[in-house]
Amino acid sequence: MKKISVKLILSFLAFLTINLWLIAKGVTKGNADFFISSTVEETILFILLQLFVIVIYNIQPLTIKKSKLIYWCVSEVFVFATVFFWGIFIVGPIWFI
Repeated sequence: MKKISVKLILSFLAFLTINLWLIAKGVTKGNADFFISSTVEETILFILLQLFVIVIYNIQPLTIKKSKLIYWCVSEVFVFATVFFWGIFIVGPIWFI
């Protein structure tokens, strides 16, 4: 139980970090860095969040099937919530602009 708790906390911290980054970008009125557009930056952040979820799982993977299911469901909800909220709800479908 301790292992899944640590993994879920790390997954939540990755979720929180990405969302705080996007909030900071939103406060600056969506200004992206000079070399990339905000759409590319958000897409990179969404991919990084998914990669964090995968890497967190692969470091000492869970062995109990129930724990695996709980981890993947909760972590993917974090990823889906971030993509839906920032990529669709806040700025509209960012990939179709």
